[in-house]
Amino acid sequence: MAVVAMHFSATMQENTTRSFPSLAPHAELAVDVFFVLSGFIMAYTYLPSFVAGQGSGPYWRFLVKRAARILPLNVAVSVFLVLTALLSSFVFGLNPFPHVKLDSWAADLVTNALMLPGVGIGTSINWPAWSISVEFAAYLLFPIFLACIFGRSRAVFAISCLAALALLIGICLTNAQLSPDGLHNQPWPSPWRDLARCCSEFVLGLAVYRVYQSRRFCRFFEADWMALIVSGAIVGLILTRKPDLFVLPFLPLLVLSLSLNNGWVARLMATRFLHFLGLISFSLYLVHDNFRSLAVYLIRHVHPAPLSPALGMLLAACCTLLMIFPAWFSYVWVEKPGRKLIRSVADLRRVSASSRSAQLP
Repeated sequence: MAVVAMHFSATMQENTTRSFPSLAPHAELAVDVFFVLSGFIMAYTYLPSFVAGQGSGPYWRFLVKRAARILPLNVAVSVFLVLTALLSSFVFGLNPFPHVKLDSWAADLVTNALMLPGVGIGTSINWPAWSISVEFAAYLLFPIFLACIFGRSRAVFAISCLAALALLIGICLTNAQLSPDGLHNQPWPSPWRDLARCCSEFVLGLAVYRVYQSRRFCRFFEADWMALIVSGAIVGLILTRKPDLFVLPFLPLLVLSLSLNNGWVARLMATRFLHFLGLISFSLYLVHDNFRSLAVYLIRHVHPAPLSPALGMLLAACCTLLMIFPAWFSYVWVEKPGRKLIRSVADLRRVSASSRSAQLP
């Protein structure tokens, strides 16, 4: 929701008489939270199968489940954008999606369906999908990361964590430029930078799970005040426009404090509405960006003159909330059925292979 609010704030700011404060400043850090949280959740969910499994079986089952989680919606959104752009161009002579290049749509559709633009291969059709490209690259390296973080050697664990932190610091220091307001550092995207950013934070998420699993700091981090201090520090650094470098070290602490919390913070996070937002979060993230141009078209049609800052901020908030509806639709009709279909096909192939093995003399 923070990313959606940031994007719609930027869209409305381009159509107002003067700028207004973003509804979610520095919300790109929400993606960093996601990378850390993803490492934590992957370990929480799949570590037992890797520890107990033999050979490459757990790894391939892991990749199939992750592909089932990501691919259906990504492919559906890519196909929808290309078909809509082609149809609109043919009927109205207008391409509503600037990221869809009509002269290379076929090649771009293939690379986007395979989640390659985020690692520098092909042109992105749906810009937010860059993060799932680098995320899947981290999945491919998952066994290596597990060996580094959950191996018996404490030295390897410590070196891996320090290397991840050093890589993050290097990214912030070498890939940052002053933003237009000249007040804070804003890193500019590049495929290798994003891949390093994801993998380093993914490793830190695995490290957080190791601490969580050990329960050594359970009493310290389970208190509500710890979650509030960490969250408050992050918000304070963002509002005072500190560089991302100052915020990133708090993100693993945020995941740890929320995962261990057993007070009112945990009860708040478990409410039905927040759980619902968690269910549709992937759809929300992947479908929202392409409604920005539609929102601008409708607003300019109804209100041709530039908007006041107050009205622009109000419309940004309304558009952010309205994105829940297409996200829910795509979750119910694309994401869930697609995941079920891929897993069913994979299960059938595994059963078939087991049957053939059993029939061999």
